[in-house]
Amino acid sequence: MDTATRLSYVLFGCGALAAFVARADFDAAMQDYNAGNLDAAHAQFLQLAELGDCSSQFNLGAMTLKGQGVPKDRGAGIGWLQAAVSNGCGAQVGDKLPGMVASLTPEQTSAAAAVLARYGHDALRAQGVVDPSFECPGTTPAVAGDTPTPDYPRIKGGGAPEAIVLTAITVGTDGRPRDPQVLLAVPPEGFPASAVEAWLNSRFTPALRSGAPVESRLVAKLRFVGSSGNLAAAPAFKSALPQAALGKPPAEYIVGATGSLDSGLGITAPRAGQMLLDAARAGNADAQYWIGTQLRAAAACHPQADGMVWLRHAAAGGNPAAQVDVAAALLRGSPTPEQVSAAHGLLVAALASGDYYARKHAVALLATSPVTAVRDAKAALGGALQLLAGEIQSDPQMFEAVAAAYAANREYGDAVSQQRVAINKARALGWDTAIMEQRLSAYRGDSAWQGDLYAGR
Repeated sequence: MDTATRLSYVLFGCGALAAFVARADFDAAMQDYNAGNLDAAHAQFLQLAELGDCSSQFNLGAMTLKGQGVPKDRGAGIGWLQAAVSNGCGAQVGDKLPGMVASLTPEQTSAAAAVLARYGHDALRAQGVVDPSFECPGTTPAVAGDTPTPDYPRIKGGGAPEAIVLTAITVGTDGRPRDPQVLLAVPPEGFPASAVEAWLNSRFTPALRSGAPVESRLVAKLRFVGSSGNLAAAPAFKSALPQAALGKPPAEYIVGATGSLDSGLGITAPRAGQMLLDAARAGNADAQYWIGTQLRAAAACHPQADGMVWLRHAAAGGNPAAQVDVAAALLRGSPTPEQVSAAHGLLVAALASGDYYARKHAVALLATSPVTAVRDAKAALGGALQLLAGEIQSDPQMFEAVAAAYAANREYGDAVSQQRVAINKARALGWDTAIMEQRLSAYRGDSAWQGDLYAGR
């Protein structure tokens, strides 16, 4: 019996199973289903269903009605089918659903309503999963006023390749940028450090909300023009463009992220945005992180759509920046022991990545978190030494994280030395260093520091 027949017979005895073959996670779920690994299949379908994939919702309905991977539940199963219809799979569900709904008992009706209330189109739209909006009415974005021309880095092997770096930066109410995060760099070597240094030395008009300056997070591009002057001719894009056209999620992320900020690939901004959303729904962790952070940046205007659904999926998919962000969220307030353990695991995973932003924030949290159980001085110092060996050496916050890691290990002389470097670099950028100097005093007094290392900038 083939894949389509096996699941559709559960429902109606005929018809085709909804499937989007380009979706790698969906294919993996189907492989598990066909192999009899029903628990694994159900778990993967559930992840995709949370992101609005109506095919997965259809299949969850089929499995729930049959009792495959979960206890048999007619009410919840029909609720999944209702969710699938609301999210675009009406043709797959067919015309028998109204009669099935009418036959439910009051208890089953409540179970169906609970599924629909969480996974239906309206619920997912409110969370920013379906048709996410990154707009924030009444807010004027920050604008770069003075951006230094970045130095073209020396490339191994010579030559001058086309390059672009997409960097997320926080712009304070004083118009000064901080906390740089490289989201995409093509090529990935050499250019990120140059882009970060250029942005840190830039000046911005801060974002305005109701006429008042506010701190904001934005994504900006720096284009490095090479010998050809044609970004699409870069090897990475020559490979990614046809793959993106075929709906391959990793390529959709590369092309979509670039096309959202630069017209050099011949991709319109709306098409680029759809590529990013398609890749995110297909399980690409980098695209999920992109969507999540864009929603979070506009969360003041729609707090329910704060991006956390996307960030949790991105963290589970291995995106190191998402792992740090989710860990930080888990540690807010009064975390349970289970949340602390999960946060520590995410931070250690982020340390093992090559992602500069994730490693910097993981070091800071492991060294200075007010939550005693999550602090890990040894792991923090290991990550700090990796930061010191990296390409990016222009960010004062990196040296602050390194100093905090030394202090957590009671190596106060090194902590003082690194904190001085952080302060000198911050002064050169025009930052207010009062809080940084308080930490320097603590280290001079042979005392570690605990709290949010990057608050109060």
